[in-house]
Amino acid sequence: MKKLILFLSLILLLSSCSVKSVDDYYNEKSSGKLTAVISVNCKTAVKYKNSKRKNADILNSYKVNFNKGDTVFTALKNACKDNKIQFEYTGSGDSLYIEGIDYLYEFDCGEHSGWEYRVNGKFPSVGCNAYKLNNGDKIEWLYTCDLGADIGNRYKGE
Repeated sequence: MKKLILFLSLILLLSSCSVKSVDDYYNEKSSGKLTAVISVNCKTAVKYKNSKRKNADILNSYKVNFNKGDTVFTALKNACKDNKIQFEYTGSGDSLYIEGIDYLYEFDCGEHSGWEYRVNGKFPSVGCNAYKLNNGDKIEWLYTCDLGADIGNRYKGE
C-alpha cells in the first residue's frame, strides 16, 4: 500500500512539472522594461597561437532586456539565451564566475586567459553578479589571454 501511495504521489508530482524542450527554451525571448547593449568579443583568442577561432565577434551590440535590480550576469544570460549562444558558469551570488562563452573557456589561450567584462568603458572591481545594471548601460564581455593587459585592464596584483 505504501508503495502504491508513493508511486501515485510521484506521478502527481511529475505531471505538475513543466518541462521545456531546448527549442522552446531558446525561442522564449527575455523580457524586462529596461535595456542595455551587450557585446561579446574574443579577438585576442583569434590572434592567439594555435587558435582555431576564426570570428572574434560572438555577439555584436545586442539590445538586451532586463529588470530593475538585475546584474551584468542577468544581461549575459538573457543575451546568450536570446541568441542561442552557449555559456557556462560556476559559483553563485557575488562570487559567480563565467567559465566559458561560445565554447571558449578560461585557460584555452594560456594560463592567464579568461573572460572579463567592462561596463560603460570601465572594468568593475566586483563580480558580474554583483554589478547592478542601469538603463542604457553598455556591457562588453572580452576574452583576455594576458590577465587583462591585452584588453586594457592591466592586472595590478596585491
